[in-house]
Amino acid sequence: MTEAAFLNGVGLFLIALVRFSGFFLNTPVFSDNLAPIRVKAGLCALCSILMLPHLIATTTLPNLSVVGYGVMAVKELALGFMLGFIVMFLTSALRMGGNIIGMQIGFSYAQVADPGSNQSVGIISELFQLSGSLLFLFLNGHLIILRAFYQSFQMVPPAGLILTNGVVEEVLLYSRMIFLCGLQIAMPIIAVVLVGDVALGIIARTVPRMNIFQLGFAVKIIGGLIVVYFFIDCLADVIKGLLDLSLEEVMLVLKHLGGA
Repeated sequence: MTEAAFLNGVGLFLIALVRFSGFFLNTPVFSDNLAPIRVKAGLCALCSILMLPHLIATTTLPNLSVVGYGVMAVKELALGFMLGFIVMFLTSALRMGGNIIGMQIGFSYAQVADPGSNQSVGIISELFQLSGSLLFLFLNGHLIILRAFYQSFQMVPPAGLILTNGVVEEVLLYSRMIFLCGLQIAMPIIAVVLVGDVALGIIARTVPRMNIFQLGFAVKIIGGLIVVYFFIDCLADVIKGLLDLSLEEVMLVLKHLGGA
């Protein structure tokens, strides 16, 4: 092996390491604080080593200055972080839907400590997020997104990133799907609560002496928890749909970044 080939291999490994680092910083399950920093660093290094033979066979780093290599490293970090943000949409949509459901059934004041983010979150939101993370692993979602990230090296090779305003606009427009999907997840609960409010309103008009406020609080909690119980059975299909939507967006962004 010549000195130029060795330096090219080392440079490709470092560039791949930077891209994987940005990806794992903002990806479901991998980005949680429960995973030690050393484990994340080792995983990034392992993935970079596995990618290195393909990169050496297909890519040659350009002859740039120190500033040029620094700019390229920043772009690779931004690319990995951007792809991770798109996949992070999965848990964000579930958390948004859980927050809406908790507010509708009266659980908005009940907060628990989330060990993954070190924040106080609602009970229903935490239930959806943990269930979604387990189903994400059970459905091999981590392998699917790693395969998609492997394709990113084929569609956008190192030093081949073309960052335009259209890409940033596409990612920002995609972020609105968090609210849309979160609202769709919460719609069954909203419908049940609306029907319950109408029924309670009729009861309040026919039986004025009944304490409708106390009764309504209990009815919302019971009805909401029943719907949540049945919704958990459908959560796997929801995760599959969100995962497919995220992968479509990842491929679309990669096409834009690769100049296609």
